[in-house]
Amino acid sequence: MGVEATSTGLHPSAGVARRRFVDRGPRIVGSTVGVGVLGTLVVILLPSLKFAYSSTETHVAIETAAFLIPALAAVLFAGRTLRGGSRTDLILCASLALIAGTNLCFSVIPAAVDHEPGRFSTWAPAAGRLVAAAGFTLAALLRPGRLSAPNRALVRTLAVTAAAVALIAILAGLFADDLPRGVDPALSPDDARHIKIVGNPVVLGLQLTTLLLYATAAIGFLVRSARERDSLLVWVALSASLAGLARLNYFLFPSLYSEWVYVGDAFRLAGYVALLIGISREMLAYQRGAADAAVFEERRRLARELHDGLAQELSFLRTEGARLSGTSDRGVLRMATAAERALGEARMAISALTRPLDEPLDVTLQRAAEIVAVRMDARVELTCSGSPDVRHGQASVVRIEIDATDGLRVRITDDGRGFDTSADPRRDAFGLVSMRERAEAMGGDLRITSKPGEGTTVEVLVVDAQPERTR
Repeated sequence: MGVEATSTGLHPSAGVARRRFVDRGPRIVGSTVGVGVLGTLVVILLPSLKFAYSSTETHVAIETAAFLIPALAAVLFAGRTLRGGSRTDLILCASLALIAGTNLCFSVIPAAVDHEPGRFSTWAPAAGRLVAAAGFTLAALLRPGRLSAPNRALVRTLAVTAAAVALIAILAGLFADDLPRGVDPALSPDDARHIKIVGNPVVLGLQLTTLLLYATAAIGFLVRSARERDSLLVWVALSASLAGLARLNYFLFPSLYSEWVYVGDAFRLAGYVALLIGISREMLAYQRGAADAAVFEERRRLARELHDGLAQELSFLRTEGARLSGTSDRGVLRMATAAERALGEARMAISALTRPLDEPLDVTLQRAAEIVAVRMDARVELTCSGSPDVRHGQASVVRIEIDATDGLRVRITDDGRGFDTSADPRRDAFGLVSMRERAEAMGGDLRITSKPGEGTTVEVLVVDAQPERTR
């Protein structure tokens, strides 16, 4: 379900996982289609196996899920439309709302009232689902664009959707007696010895047309997911592909319009489950983004308090210390020096509090390394490939390499004095122990290579790691 550059406020680690899922999207959808086609062939070639049973209640349950899940997804895409103003999100919202309204008005309610499917229960939902499938295809193939007034466009579109449901209901109700029976409700798959392509030719044509629309939509959403790096589109493509498989099975045996629950119904339900998983993950991402925004706002409030309070007082003390720099009183000089250091620490704290929570790892490392390098009169060269501290050892150049293309590998090399790695560490040498413990806590391996006078190389390798947000 398309979105043009819609920000979800994800953690960097979550963003990496979603991008990897997007890269695997074609393989996931292709495997699903392959398994679905194989299952369909098994049903066709092995009619002695029992895959069907008669249950009106199960049909009602499936139709209820087919109403609730698209309705929830329509609400999600309505929010995306209001936030990002995407035409694609608007069309998807309308298509999902049409599916929800169609399944509720033309399937759930009639099935609950009348246990025997009639002409209205055949033609009204068929028309609504065909229009909704066309909306999916339009959303998948439509070029990205922005709405000038998202609120007004959303209200108008939902009004048109509601009018479309009402119009279909009126027309189907008026001409129900004149419409042909779509399929015999008493048709049973139990005695099938061959493919049962039965029913009104128009109904069969609608199933094939809907199949082609969903297949086109699935391909379009996969292309858009790769271009926009939106993992939700993969779930929508998966849902569309399962819906297409359901239409294929409904063409072979139209259990959608009978009391029998058959393979097509299983594929249709699986498509809605895939959609539910996708929107659930998206809502969790929104919650994480909202939590991050709240934390960032609190950090900015603390930064303002520090700037307007403590930093101002320390700045005054530093100024007074500079004015008394000619004094011989050592206590005054120590106080002035302490105030200068405290002001520097306060400014660093303010800077850290006002940085974005999702600042890229390479930017954070670059800043941290440059702070240390400036103090020690060294130069930092940072190389980072993929999208995932330094102690002074008399180094003039510090190189940091990050490779997040396959797991996470961080290598820090300097040309400092180095040290003997075989010597027993000092009791107060907690730095190396802490580094090793942190690497092991992530399931990684810490390697240190160094010799006196030949610099030091520190390398951390974590397989299948996802870079965590810097703190």
